[in-house]
Amino acid sequence: MIDLEKNLFFGVQHTLAQEFELFGPGLMTGEICSVRVKPLPEDSGIIFVVDGEEVKLSQSTTYPGFHNLTLRGPTYDVIYIEHLLSVFFAFGVDNALVEIEGREIPFFDGSSLIFSERMLQVGLRPQNSLRKYAIVVEPLEMSDGSGYIKVEPYHEFFVHAVYQRKATREEFVFTEKTFYPDEIAPARTFIYESDLKNAISVGLFRGGDVDSAIVFSDESDTPLNTELRFQNERVRHKILDFLGDIYSFGIRILGKFYIVNQSHKLVREFLKSLKYEVL
Repeated sequence: MIDLEKNLFFGVQHTLAQEFELFGPGLMTGEICSVRVKPLPEDSGIIFVVDGEEVKLSQSTTYPGFHNLTLRGPTYDVIYIEHLLSVFFAFGVDNALVEIEGREIPFFDGSSLIFSERMLQVGLRPQNSLRKYAIVVEPLEMSDGSGYIKVEPYHEFFVHAVYQRKATREEFVFTEKTFYPDEIAPARTFIYESDLKNAISVGLFRGGDVDSAIVFSDESDTPLNTELRFQNERVRHKILDFLGDIYSFGIRILGKFYIVNQSHKLVREFLKSLKYEVL
């Protein structure tokens, strides 16, 4: 069994012990996409290959798209990369080759569960080089009117997440003790009924179905199409997305975060202002 706690926060770099491949429809287009993940040597980083063109994961090669994190390649964009990156962060994958067919990462049920299960199956291989970290050295807080992020210097990675809407308040704390495959990976994307109708009316979410996300009623704030896997499933998914977003920083960050209703765009702007030292 993979020791996620030990591997995520300390020690040497890791890559996959074996490769794996997954297929599925993209959420936006409905077209079948595939992703094949392979091991890479130490100090390689996360390398994406689309149509034979390589791009290394970094802040300069990603940007916040429409409710997703998007990879920017030389001649292409690939959307919804955050769920796969979230798994890479949680499992401690430092080096991997990601070959993609299509312009989306398969969306599956809107969680990262399938990616997490496959990672548990193939396992990890330790490498010789030490892992590097970005150590937060100054407090920082930022808000965009609807979301909020704050970080303080800390010797570990810690996230206190809050989701608020009307009378609803959900909370979850993610630390090195959190077992991602059980506590975060199953948490699904969610959307409100009015937002879904508006998106469909302009031709979005062509690959979506009843199993692609949790649809909430605008009025009652209750799920319309499925039972919840957790009473606080929304905030758990916000953590899932946050882990994927910050992994686009290109190096693991150590700090104590407090996040409320954060968006992909807010996380990106926040990371641009982060003060840190590399250890």
